[in-house]
Amino acid sequence: MLSSVCNKPDFFSCFDCDFNSVAKSLWECFPKEMMIVRVTERNHYIIEEIKHLQPAEFSNHLISVGKPFRNLLPSPLAEELIVNCTRCVKGGVPVNFEVAGGCFNTGGNQRSFRLLLFPIMHQPGVVSHLLCIVLNSDMTSMTQIATYSEQEVERRVIERTAELVATNLHLTYLATHDGLTQTYNRRHLLDLANTEFKRAARYGLSLCVMMLDIDHFKTINDEQGHAAGDHMLKTLAHAMRSTVRDWDLVGRYGGDEFIIILPETDIQGAQVIAERLSNTLQSARLSVSIGIATLELNDRCIDDLINRADHLLLNAKRNGRNRIECTSYALTA
Repeated sequence: MLSSVCNKPDFFSCFDCDFNSVAKSLWECFPKEMMIVRVTERNHYIIEEIKHLQPAEFSNHLISVGKPFRNLLPSPLAEELIVNCTRCVKGGVPVNFEVAGGCFNTGGNQRSFRLLLFPIMHQPGVVSHLLCIVLNSDMTSMTQIATYSEQEVERRVIERTAELVATNLHLTYLATHDGLTQTYNRRHLLDLANTEFKRAARYGLSLCVMMLDIDHFKTINDEQGHAAGDHMLKTLAHAMRSTVRDWDLVGRYGGDEFIIILPETDIQGAQVIAERLSNTLQSARLSVSIGIATLELNDRCIDDLINRADHLLLNAKRNGRNRIECTSYALTA
């Protein structure tokens, strides 16, 4: 007789390859009669778990956990069982075979069935357990197993691909953004700004660079602590992202200095954006000094605009802070 248990095998947690994952999923979810068989050092096979098996007379021995797997069938069918187990272990691939008249149903009629042996590897190339699935002799059960296995593998591939894509996107974000303000970091900002500079120079487009920082930021840090300073940086970053257009580029240049790249924007348009940002920050009791530079005919790289914007920012601070300084001319032919 069969004694059936439905405990989840603990050893599955040690196996993380796709093949073993499919076996685990079959054990947990597939509604068929199954056993977990442990492979010993001398290729003896011991039943370790039993699931979903209904009472049936397979042999003259009681089939239960801890008993030899060969007891499942009477001799000489038991010998055929062990041969197929050895094939599965040595080949490391699933083996299925039909057992003719191997058991009796509850009505006492002899019936045939199929066994599917699924290898479970504790380490690459070493089969430590077998998942044994008892199937009807017709091909319906085999088709169900094959379909389920294919669907499970496909599901896991899609799931892991999605995880990989999400991880790569997250890593890309971390590599290109400032951790505190969530704006572009300096390296990535300059890469994007250089691309915009080349595009503007090639097609004769306008381009402005805005540089700004928080007034009296060092004093705030010294008197109120770095937490207060961090809060102001976050407030400024949020205000910039909310004020600029979708195609503008916002990044932290260093410390409390930020740069905004304004593609296809002349000096008047940049002034409008700067004034709107300044007004938004004043409502949050935060003032900034801003310098705006525009693309000139003799500019050779984006650094030329950044240096002029930096110089204009210094002028804004010298002239009393909380103000906007910009070049008084636009790009002309």
